[in-house]
Amino acid sequence: MFLSLRGWLPSWPFLASRQAQAELNRQVTDLQALHELSSRLLEARTLPQQLGLILQALCRLHGAARGLVVLHEPPLPTLAVAASEGFGAPALQALGRLRVGEGACGLAVRQGRRVVVRDTDTDPGFAPWRELARQEGFRAVHSTPLVALDGQVMGSISVFGAQPAEPDERLQRLADICARKAAVHAERERSQRRAQRADERLIGVLASSPLAFGILEPMLSPSGVVADLRWVYANAATAALVGRELPPQLPLRESLGDDDAALEPLLAVAAQGRGREFEWQPPGVARGCFHVIASPVPEGVAVWFTDVTQRKRQEQLLRESDRRKDEFLATLAHELRNPLAPIRQAALVSRAPNATEAQRRWSHEVIDRQIGHMALLLDDLLDMSRITRGKLALRKCATELRAVLDAAIETARPLLDAKRHRLELIAPAQPVRFEADPLRLAQILSNLLTNAAKYTDPGGHIRLRAEVTDAEMVLSVADNGIGIAPEVLPTVFGMFSQVAAHDERSAGGLGIGLALARGLAELHGGRITARSDGPGQGSEFTLRVPRGRLPAGEGGDTAPAPSVAAGLRVLVADDNADARDSLATLLALHGHTVLAAADGNEALRLLERERCDVALLDIGMPGRDGHEVARALRQHSPDQCPLLVAVTGWGQDQDRTRSRDAGFDGHLTKPVDLTALLRVLERGRDPYGPPTPVRPGRTGSDQPDASPPASERSEPGAGA
Repeated sequence: MFLSLRGWLPSWPFLASRQAQAELNRQVTDLQALHELSSRLLEARTLPQQLGLILQALCRLHGAARGLVVLHEPPLPTLAVAASEGFGAPALQALGRLRVGEGACGLAVRQGRRVVVRDTDTDPGFAPWRELARQEGFRAVHSTPLVALDGQVMGSISVFGAQPAEPDERLQRLADICARKAAVHAERERSQRRAQRADERLIGVLASSPLAFGILEPMLSPSGVVADLRWVYANAATAALVGRELPPQLPLRESLGDDDAALEPLLAVAAQGRGREFEWQPPGVARGCFHVIASPVPEGVAVWFTDVTQRKRQEQLLRESDRRKDEFLATLAHELRNPLAPIRQAALVSRAPNATEAQRRWSHEVIDRQIGHMALLLDDLLDMSRITRGKLALRKCATELRAVLDAAIETARPLLDAKRHRLELIAPAQPVRFEADPLRLAQILSNLLTNAAKYTDPGGHIRLRAEVTDAEMVLSVADNGIGIAPEVLPTVFGMFSQVAAHDERSAGGLGIGLALARGLAELHGGRITARSDGPGQGSEFTLRVPRGRLPAGEGGDTAPAPSVAAGLRVLVADDNADARDSLATLLALHGHTVLAAADGNEALRLLERERCDVALLDIGMPGRDGHEVARALRQHSPDQCPLLVAVTGWGQDQDRTRSRDAGFDGHLTKPVDLTALLRVLERGRDPYGPPTPVRPGRTGSDQPDASPPASERSEPGAGA
């Protein structure tokens, strides 16, 4: 009677419900496993522990017994095993040789995507690892890359199945989740490692840096005010600067010894949060000076100390040099005005209608003497310039010691007599000959004698001593004058140095005499030293020069007086009427026929129309200058060109070179010395030839050679 419904009702709704329930259970189980994994990862402290937990969870979710995590550190080609599950030591040793692109693990790293090997026995790409698969008992592999946030592939996580199979959607999703977790932890560890390496490099650089650097943190008072700072870090250079060890937590005030000059600015930086720069000189004479840069950093202050001691010294030297330069210019103006006053007065006396012949002769002597003094000042300056530029060349020859001493005394005699000094000369009685430049050696000694006379009270005692050894000549000048203070002694040979500038004892001068003497001594291969027991104790300057080698038969000939080459036709061209007319008159008095021109064009017309033996041409003339006139003459009539001599106030080496290049035969500097001018006329067309020997101590700046010595000395030179 009862009808059975079995077979009539469909079974699929109930089956679908059971499958959905099973899927839901799997998802819940997966979520629980992942949640548990996340909790356990919070307790893991190292990357191997974290990767091991992730791999274990993934293998359990797959129902697999084996798994592997490898990491790649570019640019290395190999892969490092970071975690493993189920593999023995031999297998791990073999897997440790994996390279990028090898096996499923290496391919996933190279390609940046999942790699699946369904069957290790049949997959041709897995052939090199097939024997390992058989030994370990796995038949399928799938590897998922570990990708960082920046897209870089950091490694792969792999699961090894016992049977041939491909991962379904669930297993792939679980592999992706675990791969992301592994990548996060690997990336974090890599960032920490790189940051640590960067910190270590920075600390290493700071520790070895010669630049002092430190980090300070504030120490607050109970009221919350920054009361002090303490060291967090200080490199060795900072410890050396402070003069003690600077361990962490040491208060800054204690390390600086309550030095507020540095403490207060640093406290202000910590309190206000604004950087500051200041200069600090630690206590103690030898500590130097430092430029400090303080910058606020999180919870502290970074401070740099730069040693500027040398810069400060250079600045002080520059200020001192600038001050001495100003004093020198003032002194130069004073020294040039001094001879101008008697020259003007003597000219007025000579021009006075009621002046006697004796008064006129006296005025002429005054003018001549004062002009010589001005020329001497300028020549000393030029000599010093040549020495500093390495352009002054010595003319060494067989030199008689007594001749040098006599020449030096003769040059200094006017000042010695004017101040009534007693000069004592101690020298060998027998003749002594050695190799030197007699003119320059006499110039050194005359400068030393003049210096002694200037700085010794009237009626003093000055001693000139000469001693001879086998190797050198020792010449010294001692006085009982004002002496030199110990702190001044090292500077007496400096340019523009004067022991008592503007003092009533000073006899003037530019302050380059001793600097010039030292330069000339060094050119001889010698040296000059100064000694004094202090103010009021006098001083002694000692010159030492090597004797050198004397060629056989060489003697020290003296200069014959130049003969007057009378009867020449001479052109004088100068736009300064007084200079032109005075030189023309002087030449006429010596028997020459003189033509005059006021500029370069007139000079060229006269030379083209009139026959001349000699042309004395100023350089800086209007129209055509002297160089242009000389070039025009050399170009148009080279065979009939007269002897061309430049007469100019420009006397540097480059000026002489320009004259020679323009076609001049000689170069004389103003004021022209008559003896030098007559010597040029006497020597004809070869004024640049070998110089005529002159007696030591009497030189001529107008001798036409490449490095002319100083002017004829008739007045004492400038002292220190």
